[in-house]
Amino acid sequence: MTENNSNSQNAHPMRFQKRDETILQTLQAYDGVLARRQIKQIFWQSASTQAMERRLSLLYHNHYLNWPNGEQRRTRPIPEPIVWLGWRGILYLAEQQISFDAAEPKNEGENQMRLLETRLRKNGIYWQREPHWSQLAHDIATNDFRMQVEKAVSKLPSITMEPWQTEGAFRRDMDIITYEYTNRKGQKEKLKHGVRPDGFFTLVDHLRQINNQPAKARFLVEYDNSTHPLYRFGKHKALPGLRYIRSEAYKKRFGFNSGRWLVICKSEQRLKNLKAQTEYILGNQASNFLFAIASELNYKTVLTSPVWHLGGSDKTEALVKNVRSVPK
Repeated sequence: MTENNSNSQNAHPMRFQKRDETILQTLQAYDGVLARRQIKQIFWQSASTQAMERRLSLLYHNHYLNWPNGEQRRTRPIPEPIVWLGWRGILYLAEQQISFDAAEPKNEGENQMRLLETRLRKNGIYWQREPHWSQLAHDIATNDFRMQVEKAVSKLPSITMEPWQTEGAFRRDMDIITYEYTNRKGQKEKLKHGVRPDGFFTLVDHLRQINNQPAKARFLVEYDNSTHPLYRFGKHKALPGLRYIRSEAYKKRFGFNSGRWLVICKSEQRLKNLKAQTEYILGNQASNFLFAIASELNYKTVLTSPVWHLGGSDKTEALVKNVRSVPK
């Protein structure tokens, strides 16, 4: 694909800039969708909203970005303004990543977009053509949590984070595990479950690494949207989640059978209920789960403050201990 500086149909000429490329890469790294306020926080933190909107508008009219049309705004659950990758945006990224050379679509009709999506997938490029509307609010909230963690890490000189793995990565290459569940009648059921965390990240403590101590902490993210009955959390999240950490599939993907689940809840009551359900199902093995309230999390607290409630205990913990932050 050759780079176009303007769109003849929309007549919005633009000069493609390095920051535009970074915006496209960031969108793709966040599973293809970001809220506009999140883009502002990343790229226009000290600039006006108008400056951001002018640039996003140019990228939109030249098909590098997309956002909801009138029908989608009327019929879809859209909690706040969002953007995702347009067809020219994903083509640009594909060209940069794998020297993918494909003719631009003849039009923006559904058939042409599906053909493009298929060609991209055959070359290992995933394009989220539209948000997963039913879980859009959940996905935006998960992105907020990820951004908190990333900013927190940037303030800790001795801590780094390995590349975040998104839900989309698990969706496209899902690990299936088997486990037993004792139902309400006391009967044992053998179940299969595809494990799809909302995210996965690894923190590396370089001070511990220098001292030849265990230096990596692995975390699986579950952002609870308070829509599922409590027993379903025990049956479909806690049990398979624990089994997954101990599985060969997990070891093959991550190299070790170590990790802890971070469960983010919307309220204190929801936290208490999910924690109690996890402890009921897992007993003392509930310590593989940590629970926090979303409103108590920010980049100052998410890693170094004791805001995480330990399963199987009344204690709260910090994810990272005995480290110093970068002074302001």
